[in-house]
Amino acid sequence: MELTGDTGEETGNGKCRVLTNAWFACSPWGNLNCMSRKTHNDARARRLALIIAAVCAAVAIPTLVVLFSVAGRVSSPWFGQHDADARAACDFSLTDQDGSPLALRDLRGSVVLLTFGFTRCPNICPTTLGNLAAVYRKLPPAAQEKVKVVFVSVDERDTPDTMKGYVPFFHEQFIGLTGNPADIGTTARAYGAFFRKAPAVGEDKSDYLIDHSTYTYLIDPEGKLRVHYRFEQMPESERIADDILRVLGMPERPSSDP
Repeated sequence: MELTGDTGEETGNGKCRVLTNAWFACSPWGNLNCMSRKTHNDARARRLALIIAAVCAAVAIPTLVVLFSVAGRVSSPWFGQHDADARAACDFSLTDQDGSPLALRDLRGSVVLLTFGFTRCPNICPTTLGNLAAVYRKLPPAAQEKVKVVFVSVDERDTPDTMKGYVPFFHEQFIGLTGNPADIGTTARAYGAFFRKAPAVGEDKSDYLIDHSTYTYLIDPEGKLRVHYRFEQMPESERIADDILRVLGMPERPSSDP
């Protein structure tokens, strides 16, 4: 006879099902079984509790991460990546599109939006400069007078004349800078910008592109690096304009401003 069940009745196949009658199971004769079942139930309860805890943790942890991330974005008034230390921006002296020397210190009193690229760039640079033109147009006239957009070429093929025919296409107030490779390299490294010459296309060794980083840097009127923007942030002209107005201590644009 095999002990298999819990009704205390004999089944049709002759197997006797026992040990589940409540009185017998918890009587002195069934106490050992009662303790065994209690231990089994406790183990099941603990496993169930662990499973529930694991599920709750799996749901709660990502939720908390998202909430803290959102809270951080909401609490920060800056759209770009804000430099809380507001370190001094590295000074440089290069040549503008008119062939005149221009140093960063010459632009003190203005917000400077600084970016690196080259005039033969097929997409990144014209897109960035177009976005900066949109930012400029979002500013009120009083703020525009205190903003300088500076495009530094990392391509030795670019000359002041090249820059003069390129940069004003995006806005007549924009400034294009060139210089010798050593000065350009020093300036770029000071801002954490990267560039390198890509292999030439075809037999013409002068026909090449330049791989370069795409950040835009916001320098305040005191010459301190306050914010930088990733390339994918640049289409948000209104939010960048608000950062500029905040740096200038001017009221932000009304939210309904087109």
